[in-house]
Amino acid sequence: MKKSILFLNFLILIVFTNINAQSSTSDNLVIQPNTNRTVVYDVNATGETKTLVWGLDTAWASLENMKRGIAFMGADNVDVVRVSYFTHQPLVNGELHPDIKVLIDKRLGYIDLFGRPMQLTMNSVRNSVDPSYGTDGNYNPVTWAANIAATINYYEAAGHEVISISPCNECDLGTDYGNGDMPFNAALNQELRTLPELDGIRISSSTLNTDQALPWYNYLKATLDEGNTHQLAGSFNNYATFFQTVRADGNYASNDEVHNVIESIVGLEHGMQMGIWWGTPEYAGGEFVRASEGVKLGYSEHRSNWTSAAVYKNLEGKVQAFIGASERQATTTTYKFRSKDRPVYYDGYGPQREYVMEITGGTGYLENQPNAERVINIQWGDDIQPAISGMYKLVNRESGKVIQVANGSANDGANLELGTDAGQTYQQWEMTRVPSTIGGDFTFYKIGLGSNTDKKIAVDGSTLENDGNVISYANSDGFNRQWYLEYAEDGWFYIGSRQSGKYLDAASTSESANIRQWEKTGNTNQQWRFLPTNAPVEFNAPSAPTNLVATANSESIQLDWTASPDSDVAGYTIFRAESTTGEYSTIARYITTTSFVDNTTNDATYFYKIKAVDNSLNSSSYTSEVSATATGANGLVTHLQFEQNTLDSSVNLNHSASTGNISFDTGKADLNSIVLNGSDTFLQLPADVANLQEITISTWIYWNGGNAWQRIFDFGNNQSQFIYMTPMAGSTGNLRFGINNGNGQQNLNASAPLAIGEWSHVAVTLGATGGSLYINGVLVDESTTVTASPLDFKPTLNYIGKSHYNDPLLNGRIDDFKIYNYSLAPEEIANISNPVIVSEGIKAFRSFNFPDYYITHTSINGGSKIEYNADSPFVSNKLNAQFNIVKGLADENGVSFESVDAPGYYLSHQNFILKLRSGDDQDYEAFKNTATFYPREGLADSDLVSFESKDWPNYFIRHQNYNLRISNYTDSNVYRNDATFEVLEQLNNVASRNATKNKKISIEDCNGDCTERFSIWPMPVNNLLNIKYYNNENNKTSANIELFNINGRLLLSKKFINIKNAELNVSNIPSGVYILKLNNNQQISIRKIIVKH
Repeated sequence: MKKSILFLNFLILIVFTNINAQSSTSDNLVIQPNTNRTVVYDVNATGETKTLVWGLDTAWASLENMKRGIAFMGADNVDVVRVSYFTHQPLVNGELHPDIKVLIDKRLGYIDLFGRPMQLTMNSVRNSVDPSYGTDGNYNPVTWAANIAATINYYEAAGHEVISISPCNECDLGTDYGNGDMPFNAALNQELRTLPELDGIRISSSTLNTDQALPWYNYLKATLDEGNTHQLAGSFNNYATFFQTVRADGNYASNDEVHNVIESIVGLEHGMQMGIWWGTPEYAGGEFVRASEGVKLGYSEHRSNWTSAAVYKNLEGKVQAFIGASERQATTTTYKFRSKDRPVYYDGYGPQREYVMEITGGTGYLENQPNAERVINIQWGDDIQPAISGMYKLVNRESGKVIQVANGSANDGANLELGTDAGQTYQQWEMTRVPSTIGGDFTFYKIGLGSNTDKKIAVDGSTLENDGNVISYANSDGFNRQWYLEYAEDGWFYIGSRQSGKYLDAASTSESANIRQWEKTGNTNQQWRFLPTNAPVEFNAPSAPTNLVATANSESIQLDWTASPDSDVAGYTIFRAESTTGEYSTIARYITTTSFVDNTTNDATYFYKIKAVDNSLNSSSYTSEVSATATGANGLVTHLQFEQNTLDSSVNLNHSASTGNISFDTGKADLNSIVLNGSDTFLQLPADVANLQEITISTWIYWNGGNAWQRIFDFGNNQSQFIYMTPMAGSTGNLRFGINNGNGQQNLNASAPLAIGEWSHVAVTLGATGGSLYINGVLVDESTTVTASPLDFKPTLNYIGKSHYNDPLLNGRIDDFKIYNYSLAPEEIANISNPVIVSEGIKAFRSFNFPDYYITHTSINGGSKIEYNADSPFVSNKLNAQFNIVKGLADENGVSFESVDAPGYYLSHQNFILKLRSGDDQDYEAFKNTATFYPREGLADSDLVSFESKDWPNYFIRHQNYNLRISNYTDSNVYRNDATFEVLEQLNNVASRNATKNKKISIEDCNGDCTERFSIWPMPVNNLLNIKYYNNENNKTSANIELFNINGRLLLSKKFINIKNAELNVSNIPSGVYILKLNNNQQISIRKIIVKH
């Protein structure tokens, strides 16, 4: 018969119900949906250089296109311009016809906008073909080549250089377009080779359809220096293969008619060397031009859907994600961007590893195709842009005034101006992202008037010029009503127009100063802050928080601080660096508590600072710098108890996130378990939770059966880096654990599948000597050849109930899911899989072998023994025979024996002798191990209990000649009898807490007051906490008072003697929630208190 004697730590129970008193880096964890493709990147990677020659087009002769292209790309980033030659007029005495010169002069005028000589690539624009050049099917390559040469001379006479020519534009359109057939184009290219005007100029093919690109290129290859294709039809495969083939041939690869970002992303990935924007790039396209000058960090593509995405870092270190779809052929696709090395912010959202974006396609060729594309900013560091969505005041940095509609007008065309904030709705603006179906780039916002959101900020007349007026006008999808944001610093943005590429600009700082557009100057009159509508417009920084303290845990670092005294503080920003002079990064924002756990640490030393931020986005100065290093001591990394939530109850606060229709049911180790229904539910753990050299993962599982390859857990990065456990492997039908660090899978196998319809405990350990697999505490497989470690690949996608493959979701219940940072010994696995539990509180321990004798201690640092109890009162000092049972100092699965008579002193073995010690005389970590014991079923009676040493497995507490010691287990009745004890709740009228076997104690059991007439005030407390107490027994009023933080760390301890009213000074304790423990040596009371400065 199994005996369970419940052990629960009262303090931790109170703490767990108040877990929201702390924040951690896991608070932002949200499960991102499954996607069609993933772009994995590392912001610190060297990256791959893939530079491109970029150009703008004048074949479509549009001054607006040229001005917009320059605005979005930047004139300095335009390397080449596409120009054209014409065939509808003959040469005149070897020179261009006057009508042709007019057309070319128009284009030269556009090129003059650059103010410098430009390189040119030339195509043909054929309105018709003059007979001097031959007739359809009988074109004359000699006169045709002469026309091309004359055109080159004309452009170069204007001071520019022709570097490339496509004699036919989109050759595959056929002779109906005056292109000539393949033989004619081969002859024309050969003729061009004979002309001196073509010396040093590349000759290329040109096709509309990527499926025709290689056939034309291969036919003309002997006459070409360059392969060129557009992407208005044809497969992704042929687009990519074309560039790869051209480059493999040693020729130059081009697309001189780029229609969108995806053609650039994919072309650059597969070898394209020159891209000419047809029409014009907009914001995403212009940003990709700049980004491509840097390095590529990640890339993914969906060929059949004609979509792609990539991450690039530009020359200034700015990292951006790009996503795009074919203009005419795309199918809707989802992409996930995943940061391998660190959490980041995506357009201000984060910190998080993953970000999901859907790129919209159509229903067929040229059917409902939005030509969608988007750019997303990826940030880290000490200055992160706010995420923008909702209603705001738009505050000008230079003047401190807000944008308002003149006279509060709701009329179309109403002017925009600066005004002093008066809280009026005509001074408020709604920021709304345009839909992905808007057409083309959907990076933009519409900005709606607060008093009538159908009115949008618009560029009057869609002008492209500086000083263009800005007005409020009825909603439409016009480009002049769409705006993009560029982050400046410290919460300030530039607001740019999709129409013009120019920026909102305040003409002066005066009241009613005009709002207009202007090219970017970098001045503060163009910078705007988005304030919540209930925040005042003010620029007074709050006071900084104080008393920042960093406390190292085994796998995390806890920060505690004293709150800023200012009443308008909205939250705190946490900064971390890896050296005292290193770059600080924002690891958390908007923290509203004064305690924070950083659980993304490793064995490095980290440096921390904090700022307070008020409602108006003003930041305080930094706190003083503190540092800490996670100890790395053996300990619990994560403990998910699933008591109606998915929170981690360990000090590391590695909270998990769930998706789907989760629910809770009866548990095994605790009251509840989580139900995973096998259809839409699973859990995700934080990205850093398993970055461990050694690891133990254990859990209770109630499996409902079903298909093979379900996952109990699966931590990994992809399908070649993972650590998992399945209740039934499909190949063999047995429970399996597997790990693959990229060098091949290593397995541990049970002999059968996991039992169905009952609770089972499973555990796996990985350590220096290999791996071990346990079911219900019994070793079922082990191997020294399992040498891979999670730290080899640092898994970031860590699931419970979900696979990294397309396997079924888990159908069952999970309880008491634990991760340790070391390989637990077999006896430790046995303890957590089949625990004997001893209730928390004051206990006495009666010997099984000598029923009238009890465990007692003699003195501090003295030995311990069993002592005779004749009658009441018993033993020499009844308090010495009672111990406050607490959660094990070194392992919460064990217990420690704290003296009631000498709080802070514990039974600990030294040279195998049990003594009462505090650990002050030795290394405290070593002391905790010697003071921690695992309750086991009684060796002599399974209804009683024995205590095994954590430090010395298989050594149990026993008495020899009445003295207590630990000694190695021997299979003898004497040993078993001497090592077995009965746990008693109280002795001889000495009260203990109201512990009830198999019942969880909570503060409500005694209405928050387990002693008589005990009261504390004020609450919350600032400086002095008043304590009033006495006990009816002899009116005794002496007591020890201890103050703990919510992780059980002792902060203050004070003894009061014969005083009914006491004061405890908490002025140096940071604001937060704490636990107050009062012990008058006869009774104990625990209270939750709130310190608020």
